[in-house]
Amino acid sequence: MKSFLKSFIYAFHGIWSGISGERNLKAQIVVALLVIGAGFYVSITPEEWCIVILCIGVVIGLELMNSAIESLVDLVTLERKPLAGKIKDIAAGAVLVVSCMAVVIGIIIFRKYLL
Repeated sequence: MKSFLKSFIYAFHGIWSGISGERNLKAQIVVALLVIGAGFYVSITPEEWCIVILCIGVVIGLELMNSAIESLVDLVTLERKPLAGKIKDIAAGAVLVVSCMAVVIGIIIFRKYLL
């Protein structure tokens, strides 16, 4: 049981490390809080809440993964190497794809409340 609890402590430490050290993650959390506030303001349905929460979780989770990949690449080499740059760019691209998808889903959900 102790190791299970330690796993959660390490995971929360990782989340906090990402939040405190990554500007993009901070921005995404601010956007997530604004979206949550908007959801309460316009009273989105429970089904819409599920979709919004899923989108927020996927974007923030993938940004944490991107940060971990970038840190791992930096651990391996601080030199500018094309492959290291490619790895970082692909990870960032994955975050961009999911973020754009979340924006489109957000527009679909919120447009009926805002028009």
